[in-house]
Amino acid sequence: MISLAEARAIIAQTVSPLDAAPTPLSEVRGRVLREDVAAEEDMPAFDRSAMDGYAVRAEDRSERFRVVGEIQPGAAPAMEIHTGECARIFTGAQIPAGASQVIMQENAARDGEWMTPSQRDAKTWIRHRGEDARRDDVLLRAGVRLRAGELALLAQLGVTQPHVSPAPRVIHFATGNELTDPAVAPGAGQIRDSNSTLIAALLAEYGARLTHQRRCGDALHTLTAAVAAAGDAWDALLISGGASVGDYDFGARALEALGFAIHFRQINLRPGKPLIFATRGRQCAFVIPGNPVSHFVTFHTAVRHALECLENAPPSWPLAHLALVAALPAKPDARETFWPAHVALRDGALRVHPLAWQSSGDLRGLVGANALLPIAPGMGAAKVGACVDVLLLSAMTNGE
Repeated sequence: MISLAEARAIIAQTVSPLDAAPTPLSEVRGRVLREDVAAEEDMPAFDRSAMDGYAVRAEDRSERFRVVGEIQPGAAPAMEIHTGECARIFTGAQIPAGASQVIMQENAARDGEWMTPSQRDAKTWIRHRGEDARRDDVLLRAGVRLRAGELALLAQLGVTQPHVSPAPRVIHFATGNELTDPAVAPGAGQIRDSNSTLIAALLAEYGARLTHQRRCGDALHTLTAAVAAAGDAWDALLISGGASVGDYDFGARALEALGFAIHFRQINLRPGKPLIFATRGRQCAFVIPGNPVSHFVTFHTAVRHALECLENAPPSWPLAHLALVAALPAKPDARETFWPAHVALRDGALRVHPLAWQSSGDLRGLVGANALLPIAPGMGAAKVGACVDVLLLSAMTNGE
C-alpha cells in the first residue's frame, strides 16, 4: 500500500497535459494560461493626468495662467504649454508638450480665460509613461489560473485569444444495484444515489466539464459497455464504487478490459483506501470507493491533482496552520487521515471547526466542508485552541 504522497507523484508522472488552444477572452475564466504574456508597449503608453485640473510647467511660478485649451481623455493635444499658460485637462488625458505638472481643480480658481492657483504642492499629479510596466516586461506567467484581475489585464494588453488549457472533460458512472434516482423513493434494500450529485458539484466547483454521467448496475459487462458507448471525447473517467475486493467490486477488471494500465489499487488513506488509478494513452481513470466522504476526500487529494496535471497547472496544496474552535475527536489510525472541516473568520482571524462524521457514509460530515485536516498515521485527537495543519479547499480561502 503506497502513501498519498507516492500516489500523487505517480499521477504527476503519468498524466500528460492537454493541448493548449487560443480561446476567446470571454470564455477563459478559471482556465490555466499556457504562455507568458508581456507588455507590447509601455504602460501607461504616454504621460497622462492623474486628476481633473490644469496642466502647467512645474517650474512656472506665475501667479495666474492663461487657459490656452482643453484636453479630454482620448484626444491628442496639439498645443504646447509655455510660461504663463495652462490647459484645462481631465483625468486620463494626455499631458501636452511643455507641461510637467497638473494643478488640481480643487486648488484653482477659474475666471474666464484665466486660472489662479490657490495652492501648489510638490506632486506633479501625472502618471508617467512606463511607470506601471515597460515594453516586453512579462506581466502574466504561464501556469496562472485566470480570474477577474488577470482577465482585465489581458484585455488591457489586447490579448483577446490567450492560449489556455481547455477544461478537462470528465465522464462519470455510479455503480451499484442498490442505487435509485434521488427523485424516486427507494425500495427495500435501496438507497438514493448521492455520489452522482456530489461528483457533478465537485467538478463544477473545480471548473471541469462533466460531459456524460449515468448509473450502472453491478455487472462488469454493463459498465464496460456503458464506458465504450460514451465515445472517446473525454479526458478523465470516474467510476463510483467497485474499488474494493468484494465479489461485485469489478472496477479494476473493467479498466483492464477497457485497455487501461493500472498504476495503483489502494493508498494508505482514511477514508479512501481502495482508490484505483489507471491511464490509457492520454486518458486517466479513477475507481473511487463508494462512500460519499471517501469521494470527497479522494477528489480533493488525488482526482483534483490529475485534473491539474491535465491543465498543466502547478499542483495546488494550500496548507494553513489554524487554531481549532472545537476539539478534533480523531482516534489514532495506521493510515493518513483527512478529516472534513469548516474554516471561517472568527474574532478577526481564520479558525477551523472539525465536522462530525460517524463513518465514510455519513454525508452530514460534508455539510459546510471547505477544508480537510491532514492527520499523520498514529496521531489522534487535538484540543480546542490547538493549532493544526489545514488543507484549504474553498477558492475564497485558499488564494487560488
